[in-house]
Amino acid sequence: MSRANVELVRHSLEAFASGDFDTAFTGFGPDSEWRTAADEPDRHTYRGISGLRQLALNLAEPWIDRFDGVMEFEDFIVRGDWVIAPWNARVHGRGSGAEVDISETWAVCLEGGTIVRVEEYRSKDEALRALDGP
Repeated sequence: MSRANVELVRHSLEAFASGDFDTAFTGFGPDSEWRTAADEPDRHTYRGISGLRQLALNLAEPWIDRFDGVMEFEDFIVRGDWVIAPWNARVHGRGSGAEVDISETWAVCLEGGTIVRVEEYRSKDEALRALDGP
């Protein structure tokens, strides 16, 4: 995978994390998919740019500061056509103000220099196991 692809993922995810969705989604294909983590109570696959915008609305709803630059990416790890992006954030509940630490890993698949799929995992190890196979 080229350095350009890793930079595309970095640029898109950092823009997403800061709430700049117009910039974030320029790296995504029109039929891209984002699959939420398997243990989510409302696991869902969002499709297309309109689906990605809906995902962003859903992610922001319970938090005061979800897209205020609170996410920090640890690394961008290449696995074939995938880039693994573990991240951490400290957010505050919209109703309670309670402080919550979140850690997750996004696995991003590229085809032809375009992001075509994102899959959420709870940890970097889980994502690596899923992509590296049994």
